[in-house]
Amino acid sequence: MSGGIANLTIEEQLQQICSKVLDEIRIFYELLINQELNVNPLQVYSKISSVKDDVEVTKYKLGEYIIRVREAIQDGDLYLEILNNLEKSAQNIDAAGYRYSVILSRGNKMDDVTYRLLVVMAEKLMATITQLSESIRLLSVNPNKSLESSKAVVRMEEDVDELYRSFELKLYEKSGNDLVYIMLAKDVADRLEDSEDLLKVSSDTVTYLALERS
Repeated sequence: MSGGIANLTIEEQLQQICSKVLDEIRIFYELLINQELNVNPLQVYSKISSVKDDVEVTKYKLGEYIIRVREAIQDGDLYLEILNNLEKSAQNIDAAGYRYSVILSRGNKMDDVTYRLLVVMAEKLMATITQLSESIRLLSVNPNKSLESSKAVVRMEEDVDELYRSFELKLYEKSGNDLVYIMLAKDVADRLEDSEDLLKVSSDTVTYLALERS
């Protein structure tokens, strides 16, 4: 198999995994914004977990393919780095979804400020994975445009860092003495922020690939 065909196959599969991670984030986001609805949050979480499981299975298959064709391509290690970071992001979102479903099941309710900060973090995460997928798509179409999408991810990662710092501050200000709630809520934000960092690292890797092709 030629390197060009292998690269295209890998990049298409990476885009598909990005789409799965985006679906996972969207389900988490729906859990956030529909928290007042009469639904069992753990049932919603089960949908998040199902997508995460699908990402892990797909990651394994693509990783196996990359190993098989790595002699025909130059950038197998970089592709594997992106792939591993996408899987870790999916696992983080799964963990955030579980912890948030526990918060709801306990009857806790976030104050308006921390709640809104968390919602915006999730929105930024959706935008980030969309931009990352686009930057991967453009690698073999227009590497210079791929670089532009990667730069957008960097800006969003900076926004999420700022949102995270504000969330952490407000959480401690407004949450009283419920240490279990504080730990759960902080871990939700931690997992989202960690996912954003991983996606930014993946975007940096895409930048290296795009620069090679520019």
